[in-house]
Amino acid sequence: MSGFHEDDRDSDGRLAPSAPPASAGPAGGRKPTQRHRPHLPAAHQHRPGAVDASRPVMRIAPTPIPRLENPAHVHLQTQNSPSGARSKLYLLNNMARLFGAEDYEHLVWHDLRAPVVHFILAHLREAGYKASTRNAYLAALKGTAKESWAMEVMSPDTFERIRAIRPASNPGKPKGRAHDIATLRGLIQASASDGTPTARRNALIITFMASLGIRREEVTRIRVPRDIDFRTREIHIHGKGNKERLVVPPEPVWRALLDYLETERGYANGALFCPYWNNRATPVIGENGLTLGVINYVLGKARRRCAELLGEAVTPHDLRRSFATFMHEQGMSIRELQVLLGHANSATTEAYVRDEKDAYRHKAADLARGLF
Repeated sequence: MSGFHEDDRDSDGRLAPSAPPASAGPAGGRKPTQRHRPHLPAAHQHRPGAVDASRPVMRIAPTPIPRLENPAHVHLQTQNSPSGARSKLYLLNNMARLFGAEDYEHLVWHDLRAPVVHFILAHLREAGYKASTRNAYLAALKGTAKESWAMEVMSPDTFERIRAIRPASNPGKPKGRAHDIATLRGLIQASASDGTPTARRNALIITFMASLGIRREEVTRIRVPRDIDFRTREIHIHGKGNKERLVVPPEPVWRALLDYLETERGYANGALFCPYWNNRATPVIGENGLTLGVINYVLGKARRRCAELLGEAVTPHDLRRSFATFMHEQGMSIRELQVLLGHANSATTEAYVRDEKDAYRHKAADLARGLF
């Protein structure tokens, strides 16, 4: 997708696309899977004389647009969490660069129209981006359009046309999987027995994610004593979008937490899980705990030491799926799990529960054994 400028007219008076910067486009992030077959025939897609637009599709400002007059920036300010704002910032910058702008602050978002949105989504599809990624871009565009309408720089009709654009369906197989209890116990044991000063802390981190169904970022946000009620044995979880909830650890997990606090970490104010600098025997307590990368490393190290998982991948979210699946198998309803997991939509919770289609397939194979 190319940017268009007022002075880019060719000899026929038409607008010719300008070359985007080398860093333009989402390719600067995770490389998408290339499509084996384009959506339209290549001969049609690159037909000589074809013109995408007869005027600038999205204008580019020579200097940054004042932020209170920029609907994209206002949309960033409405995000409930820092991670959400950073993700939207990345998407908006990528889309701005698709038109040749330096970043989102130089693109005139007032020019956004439904055909432009479809054009962006088609570009992402042809580049091989998954439906979930394209839907994330669409959500950012819809949010920016909503702010444009609220600022009265976009007509209600234009906003409604953009809002009516449906997200792409995602028929692919859900990522991740749920693991059985024996596997989870093996992970915890492998972490607890690695002989390093951080062994107890790492085992407790995995235990928290597996037994409470909390996200890795939620693990890093737990503070002592702010989030731990030693009277009711409840832990205050700060979730995505600033949504908060309470969880109650099982008795063995609560005892493991107290043992970690009393013999290793202490009760000083700060993050529950902190780094152990220079292999010291106790963590360095600070307001900021471990990073998400360290959580990934902790789980990956335990997986490599667990014989049951030789050559098998386990992600932090797999622990959350395992929790949801086990609780559902024990009779907990989707609504109950939705509250425990902190999901805004029950459909998200359903996706976390291990699909029983595997059992259906094996049952069909057994029933058909004597037929052929």
